[in-house]
Amino acid sequence: MKINILVTLFPLLLSACTAVGHYKVDQTAANRADFHFVGIPVLAGAIGSSFPLTAKYSLTAGHVAKVMMVKVKAYNALCDVAIIYHDNTGRKLPKLEKADKGDKISLYGYNAYTAMPTSSSGVLKEFGWWDKPGTSCLYGLSDAGGVPGMSGGPVYAQDGAIVGVFTATHPKRNQTMFVPYQEIAGWVDKEIKS
Repeated sequence: MKINILVTLFPLLLSACTAVGHYKVDQTAANRADFHFVGIPVLAGAIGSSFPLTAKYSLTAGHVAKVMMVKVKAYNALCDVAIIYHDNTGRKLPKLEKADKGDKISLYGYNAYTAMPTSSSGVLKEFGWWDKPGTSCLYGLSDAGGVPGMSGGPVYAQDGAIVGVFTATHPKRNQTMFVPYQEIAGWVDKEIKS
Protein backbone atom coordinates (compact mmCIF):
# COMPACT_ATOMS: atom_id res chain seq x y z
CA MET A 1 0.00 0.00 0.00
CA LYS A 2 2.81 2.44 0.92
CA ILE A 3 4.49 1.76 -2.43
CA ASN A 4 1.28 2.60 -4.32
CA ILE A 5 0.90 5.86 -2.37
CA LEU A 6 4.49 6.91 -3.11
CA VAL A 7 4.21 5.98 -6.79
CA THR A 8 1.06 8.11 -6.94
CA LEU A 9 2.68 11.01 -5.06
CA PHE A 10 5.86 11.08 -7.16
CA PRO A 11 4.34 12.87 -10.18
CA LEU A 12 2.56 15.28 -7.82
CA LEU A 13 5.83 16.17 -6.09
CA LEU A 14 7.45 16.96 -9.40
CA SER A 15 4.46 18.93 -10.66
CA ALA A 16 4.49 21.08 -7.51
CA CYS A 17 7.79 22.46 -8.64
CA THR A 18 8.33 22.75 -12.39
CA ALA A 19 11.63 24.20 -13.61
CA VAL A 20 11.61 27.92 -14.38
CA GLY A 21 14.27 30.49 -15.26
CA HIS A 22 18.02 30.03 -15.19
CA TYR A 23 19.84 27.86 -12.66
CA LYS A 24 23.26 26.24 -12.65
CA VAL A 25 25.34 23.51 -11.09
CA ASP A 26 27.11 25.18 -8.18
CA GLN A 27 29.38 23.26 -5.80
CA THR A 28 29.03 26.02 -3.17
CA ALA A 29 25.35 25.04 -2.87
CA ALA A 30 26.50 21.85 -1.12
CA ASN A 31 27.69 24.05 1.80
CA ARG A 32 24.38 25.93 2.00
CA ALA A 33 21.74 23.24 1.51
CA ASP A 34 21.41 19.64 2.63
CA PHE A 35 20.48 16.82 0.25
CA HIS A 36 17.54 14.51 1.00
CA PHE A 37 16.41 11.61 -1.14
CA VAL A 38 12.67 11.04 -0.79
CA GLY A 39 10.70 8.03 -1.88
CA ILE A 40 11.82 4.51 -2.65
CA PRO A 41 15.01 4.02 -4.69
CA VAL A 42 14.43 2.67 -8.22
CA LEU A 43 10.60 2.55 -7.89
CA ALA A 44 9.83 6.18 -7.23
CA GLY A 45 12.00 8.87 -5.79
CA ALA A 46 12.68 12.53 -5.69
CA ILE A 47 15.16 14.91 -4.15
CA GLY A 48 14.51 17.61 -1.59
CA SER A 49 16.64 20.16 0.20
CA SER A 50 16.86 21.61 3.70
CA PHE A 51 19.12 23.88 5.75
CA PRO A 52 20.19 24.06 9.41
CA LEU A 53 18.24 26.06 11.99
CA THR A 54 19.93 24.88 15.19
CA ALA A 55 22.40 22.18 16.22
CA LYS A 56 19.57 19.61 16.10
CA TYR A 57 16.91 21.00 13.73
CA SER A 58 16.71 21.91 10.05
CA LEU A 59 14.03 23.65 8.00
CA THR A 60 12.56 22.34 4.74
CA ALA A 61 9.42 22.53 2.61
CA GLY A 62 6.42 20.77 4.13
CA HIS A 63 5.70 18.77 0.97
CA VAL A 64 9.28 17.44 1.03
CA ALA A 65 9.16 16.53 4.75
CA LYS A 66 5.93 14.58 4.33
CA VAL A 67 7.67 11.85 2.33
CA MET A 68 11.25 12.09 3.63
CA MET A 69 12.66 9.27 5.68
CA VAL A 70 13.39 11.65 8.58
CA LYS A 71 11.74 12.52 11.86
CA VAL A 72 9.60 15.65 11.66
CA LYS A 73 9.33 17.93 14.69
CA ALA A 74 6.60 20.24 13.34
CA TYR A 75 4.62 21.05 10.19
CA ASN A 76 3.26 24.44 9.24
CA ALA A 77 0.59 23.46 6.71
CA LEU A 78 -0.44 27.07 6.10
CA CYS A 79 3.04 27.94 4.81
CA ASP A 80 4.17 24.50 3.48
CA VAL A 81 7.26 24.33 5.71
CA ALA A 82 8.49 21.83 8.30
CA ILE A 83 11.10 21.59 11.01
CA ILE A 84 12.95 18.27 10.88
CA TYR A 85 15.42 16.63 13.24
CA HIS A 86 18.91 16.82 11.73
CA ASP A 87 22.33 16.67 13.37
CA ASN A 88 23.99 20.00 12.58
CA THR A 89 26.61 19.73 15.33
CA GLY A 90 29.71 21.73 14.48
CA ARG A 91 28.14 23.49 11.52
CA LYS A 92 28.01 27.24 11.21
CA LEU A 93 24.37 28.21 11.71
CA PRO A 94 22.95 30.84 9.37
CA LYS A 95 21.65 34.26 10.32
CA LEU A 96 17.92 34.55 9.60
CA GLU A 97 16.29 37.86 8.71
CA LYS A 98 13.30 39.52 7.06
CA ALA A 99 12.97 39.53 3.26
CA ASP A 100 12.26 42.86 1.57
CA LYS A 101 10.91 43.67 -1.87
CA GLY A 102 13.81 44.49 -4.18
CA ASP A 103 16.31 42.25 -2.33
CA LYS A 104 18.89 40.54 -4.53
CA ILE A 105 18.56 36.87 -3.60
CA SER A 106 20.18 33.51 -4.27
CA LEU A 107 18.43 30.12 -4.07
CA TYR A 108 20.32 26.94 -3.19
CA GLY A 109 19.37 23.27 -3.28
CA TYR A 110 19.73 20.09 -5.29
CA ASN A 111 18.51 19.36 -8.81
CA ALA A 112 16.10 16.40 -8.83
CA TYR A 113 17.13 15.43 -12.37
CA THR A 114 20.89 15.38 -11.78
CA ALA A 115 21.24 15.23 -7.95
CA MET A 116 23.81 18.02 -8.33
CA PRO A 117 24.05 21.05 -6.02
CA THR A 118 22.30 23.91 -7.78
CA SER A 119 21.87 27.65 -7.41
CA SER A 120 20.20 30.59 -9.06
CA SER A 121 19.96 34.30 -8.41
CA GLY A 122 17.49 37.08 -8.99
CA VAL A 123 15.43 39.76 -7.29
CA LEU A 124 12.48 39.55 -4.89
CA LYS A 125 9.92 41.20 -7.17
CA GLU A 126 6.83 41.19 -4.97
CA PHE A 127 4.86 39.46 -2.26
CA GLY A 128 1.67 37.60 -3.14
CA TRP A 129 -0.79 34.97 -1.98
CA TRP A 130 -0.51 31.34 -3.04
CA ASP A 131 -4.26 31.01 -2.65
CA LYS A 132 -6.73 33.41 -1.04
CA PRO A 133 -5.59 36.01 1.51
CA GLY A 134 -5.71 34.60 5.01
CA THR A 135 -5.72 30.97 3.86
CA SER A 136 -2.01 30.72 3.09
CA CYS A 137 1.23 32.50 3.80
CA LEU A 138 2.22 35.58 1.91
CA TYR A 139 4.91 34.33 -0.49
CA GLY A 140 7.94 36.03 -1.98
CA LEU A 141 7.90 35.94 -5.79
CA SER A 142 11.22 36.25 -7.58
CA ASP A 143 12.77 36.06 -11.03
CA ALA A 144 15.44 33.61 -9.79
CA GLY A 145 15.40 30.19 -11.44
CA GLY A 146 14.22 27.03 -9.77
CA VAL A 147 14.06 23.31 -10.48
CA PRO A 148 12.43 20.33 -8.72
CA GLY A 149 14.62 19.15 -5.85
CA MET A 150 15.46 22.65 -4.68
CA SER A 151 12.24 22.71 -2.62
CA GLY A 152 13.13 23.24 1.02
CA GLY A 153 16.41 24.94 0.22
CA PRO A 154 17.47 28.31 1.62
CA VAL A 155 16.91 31.70 0.01
CA TYR A 156 19.85 33.98 0.81
CA ALA A 157 19.98 37.77 0.72
CA GLN A 158 23.05 39.56 -0.61
CA ASP A 159 24.36 40.12 2.95
CA GLY A 160 24.60 36.35 3.53
CA ALA A 161 21.53 35.97 5.75
CA ILE A 162 18.74 33.50 4.96
CA VAL A 163 15.48 35.32 4.18
CA GLY A 164 13.24 32.39 3.25
CA VAL A 165 12.53 28.79 2.29
CA PHE A 166 12.12 27.88 -1.39
CA THR A 167 8.83 26.00 -1.87
CA ALA A 168 7.53 26.14 -5.45
CA THR A 169 7.58 27.67 -8.91
CA HIS A 170 4.89 29.55 -10.78
CA PRO A 171 5.44 28.39 -14.39
CA LYS A 172 2.80 30.69 -15.90
CA ARG A 173 4.58 33.71 -14.41
CA ASN A 174 8.06 32.16 -14.76
CA GLN A 175 8.73 32.91 -11.09
CA THR A 176 10.00 31.08 -8.06
CA MET A 177 8.07 31.23 -4.80
CA PHE A 178 9.44 31.14 -1.30
CA VAL A 179 8.17 31.57 2.24
CA PRO A 180 9.73 34.77 3.63
CA TYR A 181 11.28 34.20 7.04
CA GLN A 182 9.10 36.88 8.66
CA GLU A 183 6.01 34.77 7.85
CA ILE A 184 7.26 31.83 9.95
CA ALA A 185 9.69 33.42 12.46
CA GLY A 186 7.24 33.26 15.38
CA TRP A 187 6.23 29.70 14.57
CA VAL A 188 9.88 28.58 14.24
CA ASP A 189 10.82 30.19 17.54
CA LYS A 190 7.87 28.60 19.35
CA GLU A 191 8.49 25.13 17.88
CA ILE A 192 12.22 24.94 18.52
CA LYS A 193 11.68 26.01 22.15
CA SER A 194 8.88 23.51 22.80
